[in-house]
Amino acid sequence: MKKSRTKHVLITLVFAIFISACGSSTGSDQMYTITKVQPEKDGQTLFLEDADGITYTTVISIPNGNFIKVKEGDQVKLEIEEVLDTEPPIIVSKTVTLVEPE
Repeated sequence: MKKSRTKHVLITLVFAIFISACGSSTGSDQMYTITKVQPEKDGQTLFLEDADGITYTTVISIPNGNFIKVKEGDQVKLEIEEVLDTEPPIIVSKTVTLVEPE
């Protein structure tokens, strides 16, 4: 009985470590600068750059519920649902908020 419980705990621990290692930056709020805006059928693809100079893309659209009016040079804050491992990485965002210049 004790061996079975130890094995179960070990498997659960390994699984938890695996899941945390595979996870992306979900749910986090991060700030990006828009470097390019590409019109799409139902919205826009935004090309973004983070503080480390890494380029990403994200789609904002009315059907996605995250559309706002933006232009190149604007800074936006994204609530990230998922980051897809592509080149460049695609950010699936829950919300996009325009950051007002100071």
